Amino acid sequence: MKRTNNQTNLCKPILCSALVGLACALTTQSAHANDNELRAGAVIQVPFAINSKFPSFDPSRIRVGLTCQYANIQDDNYTRYIDTVLTTTVKDAGNQVYGLEGNIFIEVFNKFNGTAELLGFYGSNDIQGAAGGGYSFADGMFLDVKAMFPYSEIGLRYAGQPEIYGGLKTLGGFKPAQKRWTIDTRVTPVAP
Repeated sequence: MKRTNNQTNLCKPILCSALVGLACALTTQSAHANDNELRAGAVIQVPFAINSKFPSFDPSRIRVGLTCQYANIQDDNYTRYIDTVLTTTVKDAGNQVYGLEGNIFIEVFNKFNGTAELLGFYGSNDIQGAAGGGYSFADGMFLDVKAMFPYSEIGLRYAGQPEIYGGLKTLGGFKPAQKRWTIDTRVTPVAP
């Protein structure tokens, strides 16, 4: 008689419920609070094995999932525009980003095996480097390092067997909250 693992039987419904919850979050817009941004999106990753024991590409290892990012955008870029001789407009648009990314994946063609990971990232609005780890129900604990670009990513995952993966996602570059203010440069005459 075949024995089933109760822990695995409970984890898959919990993982599927989390995916449905994050899918609902996809319908929302990115939330800006000062220079912080919270956003969610969909992602697909296509892995390629580096080890010679396994085929380079296995379609059953393709991962589909949801991602959620929380980022802080630093105020490090100020642009001055001179509107007239008397006023100057200053535009504040941060370009340095750091934050956390959480991902939940399922391998649709491999018995819906689930994966969850948490990464920290740092970079500019359009390119970030990320490092972290996670847990796969098929492979156990793993380490992950990747470069994230608008609408794409490329990375290296090590779960006993190293793999390189490329991914597509629905998240573009970070958009800092832009602030504008006008400075009055007129000199007030002082009465003698």
